[in-house]
Amino acid sequence: MNQFKSKYILPLLFLSTVFYISCEDTIEVDNGFETPQIVVDAWINNTIDETQSISLSFSQDYFDNRLPDPITDASVVVSTETNTFEFVHTSNGTYNWTPPSGERIGDVGETFTLEIQYDGQTLTSTTTLNRVPEIDSISIYFEDQPFGGDEGLFAELYARDLIGKGDTYWVKGFRNDTLLNRPQELNIIYDATFDAGTEIDGSTFIRPLRFAINALDDDGLPRNLDPGEKVGAEIHSISNEAFRFLQIVQEQTTNGDNSIFALPVANSKGNVFKENGDRVLGVFNVAAISKMEKIVEE
Repeated sequence: MNQFKSKYILPLLFLSTVFYISCEDTIEVDNGFETPQIVVDAWINNTIDETQSISLSFSQDYFDNRLPDPITDASVVVSTETNTFEFVHTSNGTYNWTPPSGERIGDVGETFTLEIQYDGQTLTSTTTLNRVPEIDSISIYFEDQPFGGDEGLFAELYARDLIGKGDTYWVKGFRNDTLLNRPQELNIIYDATFDAGTEIDGSTFIRPLRFAINALDDDGLPRNLDPGEKVGAEIHSISNEAFRFLQIVQEQTTNGDNSIFALPVANSKGNVFKENGDRVLGVFNVAAISKMEKIVEE
């Protein structure tokens, strides 16, 4: 019986190996990229005395490992019912407007229109400068189980969602004046929680969002703080369209974390349109901002 097994198993293994090798084919990925599109990066705010910037560029192939080509010869204007602000090209596709001393671009509740003229095309977008809650405090405390990371000192941001459903915010965390900009560190909030699917309104931001002002390491785990370091946070008011845009951006940029459940590559839908109603890549948002900083004590 053992002789029978030795005689036939080896040929079968050989045939299986040959079959496996013969079925290996090269697959060409067709990403569908044909013509570059205009990309509008128009995230501005109403901070007093702060220069506001809008960037224009062309889209590029998903696998193209280089900086995008800038658009340097467009006309970029932002307006309200009472004022017009011309953004002037400075360099590399960046257009700036600087307010007069002691002034800012507008106030909460105002509606803003962006108009871009380029190569015979007119692109437009409209958004409202939404309200933002004040930051109550930044707490520093010792945590022995910080969401899977090592124990140590960590920060939490305390702020309360404004009463009335539909408020959306982008919380930017800073460590020693450096913006936390890893994809996993993107912290967007819908009525004190993650999205519009809850009935929460007017309450303190839930703990995972409060804790998200902490920096992450290369493994996505929270990094503890050392005495003397500075923690900062900014809450930016954003439109619901901007919130959905950032949601998709985060899903796409963290796609590799999803293993076999990874999403197909897709562009985020923005709120900038051509004259024929087609969307242009990018977003226009005007934010109000509340800020706070804290030094970690011994």
